[in-house]
Amino acid sequence: MNLCESDLVDLSVPLSAGPSEVVPVVIETVSHEMGGRHLAELAGVDQDSLPDGLGWASERVTALTHAGTHVDAPFHYAPQCGGRPSRTIDELPIDWFWAPGVCVPVAADTSESGVGPDELAAFEEASGHRIQAGEIVLFRTGAEDWHGAERYVEKGRALTPALVRALVLRGVRVLGTDSWSIDPCFPVMRDELARHGPSAVWAAHYVGREVEFCIIERLCNLSRLPAAGFWLACFPIRVLRGSAGWARAVAFLPRPTTVEAES
Repeated sequence: MNLCESDLVDLSVPLSAGPSEVVPVVIETVSHEMGGRHLAELAGVDQDSLPDGLGWASERVTALTHAGTHVDAPFHYAPQCGGRPSRTIDELPIDWFWAPGVCVPVAADTSESGVGPDELAAFEEASGHRIQAGEIVLFRTGAEDWHGAERYVEKGRALTPALVRALVLRGVRVLGTDSWSIDPCFPVMRDELARHGPSAVWAAHYVGREVEFCIIERLCNLSRLPAAGFWLACFPIRVLRGSAGWARAVAFLPRPTTVEAES
């Protein structure tokens, strides 16, 4: 793929203190004036000696590594995966996060109906693309339209454990969604717990106790992606022993040739 002839699509939501975050994000702004005071203290000079008395602007962030667009590491799901210590976000191969992408649009349905292998099979037949090992597979559930609203955490559709397991066993190592989670929202999870017991809680994530994979959650702009034929970069911040890392997910779409553009 010629990166110089690609259009970039930002798939990441801003890290912000908005109503879509269940665990609050706090961003403290440090002004240029406060930065000047700090710089003067560090350098051992008078703040008046700085140009206009100003220094650097910065921010102090208090947030989970699972806020905003982020990549879950296997360690997030359990301390062990397949009988071995689960890898943390800083231990994963970086080539997992630069790979051909596939975007699967799923039917708009109730949040109680998880996306299963049957919908994946229908997508592959309709698109003519069979998902291959090493591809990053994204699911467009429609939740991105609600990001920024309090009800975002109730929107979109979960992925079924059967679907996650099938893709990982096929060689997929990274899955993504525009939803808050690949599991159902909390009210649905509570109902599932009452009906089916503890095995129904966080069931898609808990597939990671058996097989190793990562999840990109809270993506946006998936509606701008084709079914296949693009590349995706989603490198997570390398948090030491971290269960996740914030990521700037970007799709690289090949630009149409002159003939394609004129047709």
